[in-house]
Order: sequence, then structure tokens, then C-alpha cells
Amino acid sequence: MGGSKIVFSKGTQLTVYIDNRKGTLAALATFLGRHGVNIYGLTLADTEGHGYARLIVDDTEKARQLVEDSGELVAAREVLLIRVPNEPGELGRVLELLARNNLNIEYGYSSGGPGDEKSIVLVPSDIRAALDVLKAL
Repeated sequence: MGGSKIVFSKGTQLTVYIDNRKGTLAALATFLGRHGVNIYGLTLADTEGHGYARLIVDDTEKARQLVEDSGELVAAREVLLIRVPNEPGELGRVLELLARNNLNIEYGYSSGGPGDEKSIVLVPSDIRAALDVLKAL
């Protein structure tokens, strides 16, 4: 299936800086859910006593404003959103194409289960160039 079509677009990721303690992530997810914001993607990282949650949501501006108004530090960043068939080699095919075109991946995360498409969030060194390169697939 090495020639399967992928779907990609530019998106926005929110980074919310939170305390690294029990219940903080639950409170954030509950707060956004109560305000009708759906979380599509999530990754977490921690530092000494603090952490951050990177979120892909259905209404980025609403979520950013809600979090900001609640007093939490939040930042927005453009990301590359990709869906590929969840089959061996599909992610490699995308990453090799980007690498051949001198695009570095700063970080990324993904999800998917057996039989599902794999959803990938990537932060390339140049998002516009990455979008142009992916049009060749």
C-alpha cells in the first residue's frame, strides 16, 4: 500500500503551561469540555514541578481565549496535520520525503489503533515548504 494517499493541512496547536500535579490535566480537559471545546490531539511533557500540554482542538481561538482568561499561560503555533493509512512504512514515506527536501522535524506526536488511520502532528522547520512538498504525494 506504499502509494496510498495521505491527507494533510496546516493547523494550530495550543501549548498550555500547567502545574505538574494530580488533577491539573483533568481540570483543563473538563474546563474545555464544559465550554464545548473538543480535544482531538494531546501530548504532555514535564519539567521540574511544571509541565505543558500541547493540544489540537476543534476551536483553537475559543480554547486559547478561555485558557488565557482563566489566568493560565497559553501559546499557539502552526503545525502540520497529517492522516495516513495505519500501515507499515506509511509514516516513513512521509518523513523521507520531507527529509529529502531538507526539512527537519522539530517534534511531533501521533495516535491511531489497529484498523484506524494514523493521525500525526508534526512541527517542521518550514511549514509552507512542507505543505508544498506533501502535495507531490
